[in-house]
Amino acid sequence: MRPASQFKVLVVEDDLFFQRVLCKRLAGEGYQVAAASDGREGMRSIVTFEPDLVISDWMMPEVDGLELCQSVKTGLREAAPYFILLTAKDEISDKLLALETGADDYLVKPCEQAELLARVKAGLRIVELTQELRRVVAELKAANAALQDEGNGPRGEAEPAAGGPSADPSEQAA
Repeated sequence: MRPASQFKVLVVEDDLFFQRVLCKRLAGEGYQVAAASDGREGMRSIVTFEPDLVISDWMMPEVDGLELCQSVKTGLREAAPYFILLTAKDEISDKLLALETGADDYLVKPCEQAELLARVKAGLRIVELTQELRRVVAELKAANAALQDEGNGPRGEAEPAAGGPSADPSEQAA
């Protein structure tokens, strides 16, 4: 896994004390950290900071964490960051709604910092593996396209291997 310093984490939290504590702990782990105080500011920060992972409170004024998550996951699709929703909502229906809306993980406040850090690390492993998978798929597509271009004859049909049977039945021995 890449060093922590190569990952960007955005904390979207309206409780400024909790936001500072969380940012300080993440920075202490070596992550590049940015903070936003509400969902609207979080949206702007996602565009400018381009985080690999977002930790967002659910209950915030104006744009809440669930709306932020849905907007990011819908708008950015494959480029969307890993999203951890952090909230005091502890009902199973809330957890299901969050996960169905696009959250990748869900933690109930108050939570142990060690658990949050473990989930951040797990989320970033998923981010890294997803990026590697996309890179390999792009390489395979490029190699496949090159092979198709290389193997096509003038009519766009694959040419037979040298010394192999011809695809044209009139050229085959009876």
